[in-house]
Amino acid sequence: MDFIVQDALKNEKAMGGNEEVVGQAKIKVIGAGGAGGNMVNWLYNKGIQGAEIVACNTDQQHLDMTDADRKFLIGKDLTKGLGAGGWPERGAEAAQESIAQIKDT
Repeated sequence: MDFIVQDALKNEKAMGGNEEVVGQAKIKVIGAGGAGGNMVNWLYNKGIQGAEIVACNTDQQHLDMTDADRKFLIGKDLTKGLGAGGWPERGAEAAQESIAQIKDT
C-alpha cells in the first residue's frame, strides 16, 4: 500500500503546480469503527495532504489512540464509550444516536 502513496506524492511533485486552480474540492476521508480508525490513522501518519482525515468510533479508548485531523465519539449514551462489542446492529444504533454530528462532518 505504501507504493500507492509514494506514487501519488511523486506525481504531485512532477506536475509542478503550474496549473490554474478552477475550484477547490473538499475531500474528507472518514473512518468508522476500529478498522476505519486504523485506516485513517495510517493515512494521517503517512502525511496525506489535501484531505481532512476524520475518525468516529463507539470506543473512546480506541479513538484516543487514533491520529486524525478530527475525531468524535458516536453513541455516547448507548455505549458509554465502551464500543459496540462487534455487533453491527449496536453500531447502527450508535450512528442513529449521533446522526446530527455525523451529518455535520
